Amino acid sequence: MALEHDKIKGWFDTDYSHNTATREMASDDLVFYHVTQWDDNALTESQLQYRGQFDVLRKAGRHILSGLRANPVQIDFEPVDESRQDGADLIDGLYRSDDRSNSSQESYDMASQESVVCGYGAWRLTTEYVSMRSGDTKQVIKRKPIYEANNKCFFDSNAKMLDKSDAQRVSVLHAYSEDGYKLLRQELTGEDYDDEINESSFSTPETSFVFPWITQSHNIYVVEFYHTEKVKGKVIKLKDIFDNEVTLSEEDFEDQMDDLIDTGYTVESEKEVERNQVTLYICSGERILNGDGKGEVIAGEYIPVVPVYGERGYVEDEEYYEGITRLAKDPQRLRNFQLSYLADIVSRSPRQVPIYLPEQLQGYEPMYSESGAESNFPYKLQHSKDVNGNPLPLGPVGVTPEQPIPSALIQSIEVTRAAIQDVADPGIPQDFSDPDMSGKAIHALQSRIDQQAQIYQDNLKHAKRRDAEIYASMAVDIHSEPEEVTITLADGKRKTVSVMSQEINEKGELVVANDLTNQEFDVYAEIGPSYQTQKEQTIDRITMMIGTMGPEDPMRNALMLKLISMTDGTDFNDIRDYANNQMILGGFKEPETDEEKQMVQEAQQSQQPDAMTIAAMAEKDKAQADLMNAQTSQMSAQSDMQVSAAETQIKAFDSETKRMQVQVDAQEAGAVIKLKEIEQFNKRVQDENKMNLERGKATVQSFAQLRGSARQ
Repeated sequence: MALEHDKIKGWFDTDYSHNTATREMASDDLVFYHVTQWDDNALTESQLQYRGQFDVLRKAGRHILSGLRANPVQIDFEPVDESRQDGADLIDGLYRSDDRSNSSQESYDMASQESVVCGYGAWRLTTEYVSMRSGDTKQVIKRKPIYEANNKCFFDSNAKMLDKSDAQRVSVLHAYSEDGYKLLRQELTGEDYDDEINESSFSTPETSFVFPWITQSHNIYVVEFYHTEKVKGKVIKLKDIFDNEVTLSEEDFEDQMDDLIDTGYTVESEKEVERNQVTLYICSGERILNGDGKGEVIAGEYIPVVPVYGERGYVEDEEYYEGITRLAKDPQRLRNFQLSYLADIVSRSPRQVPIYLPEQLQGYEPMYSESGAESNFPYKLQHSKDVNGNPLPLGPVGVTPEQPIPSALIQSIEVTRAAIQDVADPGIPQDFSDPDMSGKAIHALQSRIDQQAQIYQDNLKHAKRRDAEIYASMAVDIHSEPEEVTITLADGKRKTVSVMSQEINEKGELVVANDLTNQEFDVYAEIGPSYQTQKEQTIDRITMMIGTMGPEDPMRNALMLKLISMTDGTDFNDIRDYANNQMILGGFKEPETDEEKQMVQEAQQSQQPDAMTIAAMAEKDKAQADLMNAQTSQMSAQSDMQVSAAETQIKAFDSETKRMQVQVDAQEAGAVIKLKEIEQFNKRVQDENKMNLERGKATVQSFAQLRGSARQ
């Protein structure tokens, strides 16, 4: 929903009026650090004729800024969906490329400097269309510095977080002359504006605004007002015949619908979503200049303005911030006053002159009337005796006294220097230059010195992480169509890749590579030495390792090639490229560029033999095959003879076995007959025994009967 002009001016007034006291103190800090240290009314009314600036504070500021630049913040993108690592690699390379541009470096340096000096700095990200020589156009992301952000960048007064990610709005102020404003209005609205500017049109009679949109010096202010709000929309998922999925917003789908349908995509599903929408309003005091008075929706989901703080805190719901200047101003003023007073004493006090008696110089006064370079006499004369013949002293009898310097002044000069260092600089111990200090001691000392910059380094890390989140959100929107982009690798090398390119994966499926659409990233920021510093440390380690290896060690050659490939120098590229190629051909390094891959393929092909060599090898193979056939035939004949002999032996053994089996069968048959005869014999014996037993029983019975008859 578009905002009204008066609504924007009212919000801007609220944010502009918020935190006024802190902003005024920070403005004084900027003037004190960069312009003059004699801006205080008490000092300007002093009677000193000489007012020097003996700056100790600037050295402390340079030390902290040097620490920030020597240890840059390293950004790393990780995909929320782990299967889409190619998108993270792409956004890493794009971010490094844009991070190295002049506008980005100036934005970082200006914001860091202002955060160190007064406690607050900022930069903004924009998208621009860049026309290429081929006639193609593409969007790129650029950073632009916000100069004097303390007085030009006003965040939502309700926002509390360090990176202001909770802000709903932010205003960036720009000052224009009358002619500059006319050109800007004509560029944004397309309307000619040759008439005189009506100052009354920059204010509303019914409303009294705090901020003066037009000043008596005819400075006209224009504000870039960023506003974010939640909007509802549709996300449409499409598929092609190869099951490749593309997810687009409803607006993007309408723009690309014809192309998608022509390439075989069909709508798979629709889903209602809620997302952030950022609208940019470019306003003067009289009207909204862009988007026909309705503003313009910009790329990304976040307000593209990044704040950087020095020391920051909240007191009674009021935000306060400061840099190194705030607490160092009083001792620095006192030091300037003391040394200026000392210079005044030296400059106002008369120089020492010799004292002579009148009798010593009587008649020779012209020789002593001139001094310094104006005295052209080769020598000077004086009387050795007075008129009475009494001896006079030779040389001056005395010297005029010097202007005394208060002892308290000398003592307090060192105190003021120490007071400045206490709040702005950790100082360097006297034994820092001791040649007997060990490497560990120097490293520990450097760590102690770097602690002064730690809070500024941490706050810059928060800002860079927010910058990366904003950048990724904008990149997802502007890199949604196939195009060629230049990315920067971690080692500083650049290469061109295709965005939204179709490739065949290892499964033989057609997929879209380097796809950023609807992808989300986790952003990580780490503080560490620059790539060049890490490279120098690696070179030192490789040099030490080479010194410990023998000349026959195969790793020594690999390390030598690595050392050469990392060495920079004038007219050294050919040697470095040769070493790099040797590492690739030796298998120590994987080819990365298309040229390196082609070199490996050519090397593999060059190792294959030519036609004559192949023919000779074929003849040799044929002869070896014939010889092997003859040997095989001989071995086959011998094998057949051995098999025949074995078969004869087997047959003889089989016959003997059969004969023995017959004998065994005959013996078995005889044994069976013998067994049967024995069984029959035993049966006859048993039968006879039974008959004899019966006969005996009958005989006993008959005998008993006869015996009974006899008794009768």
